[in-house]
Amino acid sequence: MQKNRSSRSGAFNPRVFLAFILFSIGVSLAIAATGIKLVPGTAVLLSNTSGGGNGGNTSSTTSSTNIFSPSVFVDYKRFGGEPTVTVDRYPFTTGQTYRDITYVSGPNGFVFPHYSPFFKSDDIGQTFRIPAHVPSFGQTFGTGGGGGDSYQVVGQLTHKVFFVDLPGPGCVTMNTSTDQGETWVGDNIGCGQGPGAIDDRQWDAVDESAPLPAGNTGNVYVSFINFTNAIAPTLALARSTHDGAIGTFITDSVCNTLNGQVPTSTTCPDPLDVALQVAGPPVVDYYNTHNIYIPFVRGTTQTPPLTSGPPYSLWVAESTDGGSTWTRNQVAFLGDHNPVNLFPQMAVDKAGNLYYTWSQTQGPASDASGLTGEQDVYYAFSTVAQGGATWSPPIPLTQEKNDSAVMPWMVAGDAGRVDIVYYKANSGLNSNVGFDASGNPMVWNVYFGQSLNALNTGSNFKSVQISDHPNHLGGICTAGLSCSGDRDLLDFFTVDIDHLGAANVVWADDNTTRGSDTRNKFSRQLSGVSVFKNTTINLMNAWPITDHSVTDRAADTFNELGAPNAACPGMDILGVSANRNGDLITISLTLDSAPSSAKAIACSNAPGLVTGGIWSAEFWAASDGNPEGYGESYYIGYRDNPPNGAPVGEAGRIDNVNPTITSLEYHRTQAAAVTGTCFATPAPTGPCTVTLTTSASTLGIKSGTGMYSITGLSTFFGGSDQTTPVLFRLEEGNSEQADAAAPFDVTGTGTTK
Repeated sequence: MQKNRSSRSGAFNPRVFLAFILFSIGVSLAIAATGIKLVPGTAVLLSNTSGGGNGGNTSSTTSSTNIFSPSVFVDYKRFGGEPTVTVDRYPFTTGQTYRDITYVSGPNGFVFPHYSPFFKSDDIGQTFRIPAHVPSFGQTFGTGGGGGDSYQVVGQLTHKVFFVDLPGPGCVTMNTSTDQGETWVGDNIGCGQGPGAIDDRQWDAVDESAPLPAGNTGNVYVSFINFTNAIAPTLALARSTHDGAIGTFITDSVCNTLNGQVPTSTTCPDPLDVALQVAGPPVVDYYNTHNIYIPFVRGTTQTPPLTSGPPYSLWVAESTDGGSTWTRNQVAFLGDHNPVNLFPQMAVDKAGNLYYTWSQTQGPASDASGLTGEQDVYYAFSTVAQGGATWSPPIPLTQEKNDSAVMPWMVAGDAGRVDIVYYKANSGLNSNVGFDASGNPMVWNVYFGQSLNALNTGSNFKSVQISDHPNHLGGICTAGLSCSGDRDLLDFFTVDIDHLGAANVVWADDNTTRGSDTRNKFSRQLSGVSVFKNTTINLMNAWPITDHSVTDRAADTFNELGAPNAACPGMDILGVSANRNGDLITISLTLDSAPSSAKAIACSNAPGLVTGGIWSAEFWAASDGNPEGYGESYYIGYRDNPPNGAPVGEAGRIDNVNPTITSLEYHRTQAAAVTGTCFATPAPTGPCTVTLTTSASTLGIKSGTGMYSITGLSTFFGGSDQTTPVLFRLEEGNSEQADAAAPFDVTGTGTTK
C-alpha cells in the first residue's frame, strides 16, 4: 500500500465479462507433438491430451507462443492483495542443484495486530501452503493475519529469506528465515508511532556479495518513505551490513530515520523532498557493480500543500558504495502525464543494463488533475555505459487505443532480455473512472510481455493474456490510501524468474459477486523463450495436467499447523478429474485411502482443535443472474465432521468468513451425490476414489460457462459450519489445508462469460 498526497475520486462496483484477443509473442518455441490446447483467447494451458495430435488449438501459434499454467489459488481461502513473488533461483550446492522454491506474500490490509500471510511452494508453483510459522516474530498462522505492507527477497549465497512487514503498531519488521521460510527470527527496524518515525511502503533488497562498505558480511537494504515532515517527506534507507543480523539495521545504517537519524542530501536516497510522491523497491546490480538503485516520482506541490499535481517527473536514486552515499538522476520529464498508476519499478540485467517501467495517463493535457484519459505502460533503459545517469526516451508498450494498462512490473535476464506484466482493460477509460456513460464496467485481465531486444528504442515487447478469466471489473483506484473508489487489488503485483529464466507471476483477483473477497493467484511459464540465452523452458510434458485431470505426488501432506506430516492416510490427494455434462458437474478425487474424520484428526496432530475434515475441489466460475459477469469461488466436496452430523456430500461457495475474520470458509448451499471406490464394501486398503456430482444451475453457475483453477483439496476442519445470527457470513468453524493438487481448467461450451 502507499500514501499519496493527491486526492482522487473513486468509482462504483458493477462488473462484466468480455472476451480478449490473444496477441502472439514473436519468439521461437518447439512443442512436442502431443495435443496441446489453450484456454481460448489466452496463453493458458487447457489440456495436454494423451492421444497425441497436431497441437490442438495452438496449431496456428505453436512456434510463437509462451504457454502458462492454469492459475493457482495461492491459498484456497485467505484474502490477498498486492502480492509479491520471489523465486530462489540460486544453486544450493557447488554441483548447481536448483530448487526454484517459490515464495509469495500479500497483506490483507489490516495493520494491527496482524501480520501479512506468507506462502511457499516447493513444487515449482503447482501448489502453495502456509509454513508452520509466519514471519512476524514467529507467530503461528492461526493467531491472526493481515499486515499493512509486505515484500520479500532471497539471499543469493545463503538462501536466507528476508521478509519485511508492517504488522503493527506501525512497526517496520525484518523477519529472517534460514530454513526456506519454515521458521523465522524477527527484528524491529523501527516503529512509526514515535516522533521522527511516521513511515509507509517499505521494500527490501539483498546483495550478499557486496564489497562495500568494508568488513561487511552481506548487505540487506530496507527503503521506505518517512512522513514525519508531511510537507517534505524523505525517501529513507535502513541497512544491515551483517546479512540482516538482529540489531544491525540500527547500528549499520546512515539514513534510518525510524531510529532518529537525520536525513542529509548525501546519506539518504531523497531527503526532505517537497515533490516526492511514491517510490518503488530498490534493485541491486549484484552481478557487476553492486550499485543500488531506487526509482521514485516527483510531482508539483499544489494548494493546500499536502496535495500535488503536474508537472511530473521520474527519478532514480543511486548509490555506488553500498548505501553509504547517494546521488539522484532524472529519468524522464512527463509534464501533465500522471505516472502514479502505481509504483515505478526497475530491473537490472546480468550485464548491468537498467530498465525503468511505469504507467502514465495520456491526457487531455488541459486537465490539471492528470487523472483523465487512457493509462498506458512505458519503459526506459540506461545502458551499462550510461550507468543510470542518462536514459532513453520513454517507450510506449500499450500504445494501441482503448486499453488502459496499470501496475507494470519487470524482471530481466541476460542483456536486453526482459519480461513484463501488467493489468490491462478492454477500455480506454481511466481506471479511476472505471465505468462508461452507460454504466458498463472496465474488464481487466493479466498480461505478460517479453522482449529479447529491450535495449532498442522501438516497442519490442509482444504480449499475451495469462489470466484464464478476468481478475477485476470496474475501477482500479490508483491513489493509495487516499482512495475513495475501488482499491480491492491494492497497489501492485509482481513477476520473478526461476533458474531457467521462466516467468513466475502472482496477481490479485477479486472477481466475485461481493467484489471485496480479494484472493491471490499464481501462474508460471511452462514453455517458450527464456530471458536467459541458450536455456530451454520445457515443463509442458512434466506438468501434471492431462485430459482435464491432474495427478499429485504422494506423501506431500501437512498437519493443522503447517508442518510436514507425510504419514497421513486419507488426507493425501493423488489425483483429481472434472467433467461438466450439461447441468451436471462431476468431480473425482483420488486419495491414498478412504477419508474419515478420525483420519483427519490423527493427521492434524491437533486433537480437540480439529474435529473432522473436508475433501473437495474448489474452482472459479461465472455466476448466473449477474449480467455484469461476476463469478464465484465454488466448491464440491465430501464432509465428515461429527459436529455437523453424519458424513455428507455438499456443494456451495467459499465465501463465509472464519472466527478471526481473516479468511474465507466453506459455505454449503446444496447437496452433492457421493459415490466412488472409497465407500465400497469391504473398505479398500489402498488408493480409492471419491466421486461427487451436483447441479451447476442450482449452485448458481451460468449455463455453458467454464470452470477455472479447479483445485483438489483435503482440509482439516474444527468446530461447526454454523453461522452467527448477527453476522451472517461469520462461521463458527475453521479449516486448514492438508494437501492440494495443481489446478486445471474445463471450458465447457463457453469461455468466461
